[in-house]
Amino acid sequence: MDDAGKLLLMAVHAHPDDETISMGGTLAHYAAANSATRGETTDVIVVTGTRGELGEIVIPERDTPDEHERLGETRMGEIAAAMRALGVARWENLGYRDSGMDGTDGNSDPRSFHHHINTNLDDTTEPLVRLIRATQPDVIATYDDFGGYGHPDHIAAAKIARRAWEVAGDPAWRPAAGPAWSPKKLYEVRIPDSQRDAVLALLESRGIESWWSEPKDVTAEELEKWRAWRAMMACPDELITTRINIKGQLGAKRRAIQAHATQIKPDGPLLLLSEEDQIALGAREQYRLLAHRLSSEPTLPEEDLFAGLR
Repeated sequence: MDDAGKLLLMAVHAHPDDETISMGGTLAHYAAANSATRGETTDVIVVTGTRGELGEIVIPERDTPDEHERLGETRMGEIAAAMRALGVARWENLGYRDSGMDGTDGNSDPRSFHHHINTNLDDTTEPLVRLIRATQPDVIATYDDFGGYGHPDHIAAAKIARRAWEVAGDPAWRPAAGPAWSPKKLYEVRIPDSQRDAVLALLESRGIESWWSEPKDVTAEELEKWRAWRAMMACPDELITTRINIKGQLGAKRRAIQAHATQIKPDGPLLLLSEEDQIALGAREQYRLLAHRLSSEPTLPEEDLFAGLR
């Protein structure tokens, strides 16, 4: 619980835009600026590991060497705008360099998140532990072990979130990082198979290609590999423990997505789906409870990340 006496959610991500795409509705739902009108006492802090320096630029006229040189700064401005749209007042960056996609040269950059996590897990985790001990979140939410889609930085974020969950409450673990604090619940954000299939079917019915659309003109081996990758991006429905209704936050999430203008195409799937489409698809962000420190076993399924803490 933070200094204002509010239950605090900490979202741990890799790059600017990940927070909005995966759990923007949840963040808006719990952000103090939005929840105050409902008399709730919750707040949010967003943590990103990198500034996203090696991301793509989807605006053709801005896809230039000069723009890529300052992309990290640009993306930090974009996340600031996205946080305003979501009503989130607090966000932090751990200062690691973007590692690029799996198998690219950025993976081996000694400044990269990927390099740090594979060199010394505890050293890479310590900045996050410092934040946890300073802000005292009740709940931490991050990615699954695959990082959502296999990006090295997403996997690194998931690793440090899990390690921080283990050690932040141990007063013997790096006491110089601050007084020990133990969050009460740890979640991973997930896409269940049924949601993936429903979104894909809707997009295909309109002739819209997405990250889940099967590639064409590839070998049988490449297609099999791609299908295995797509399968890892979702999970069996029975793994979902927690569903957050974001119907009231769809507008805020859409504005936050639009704020990430260099990364998200206005004619891409995320923005081609209307609020009405999202409502028809369920208007939910979904999670799996990985661990907890509650006094009794939680009642599942839940509709609140703070269930058992209020």
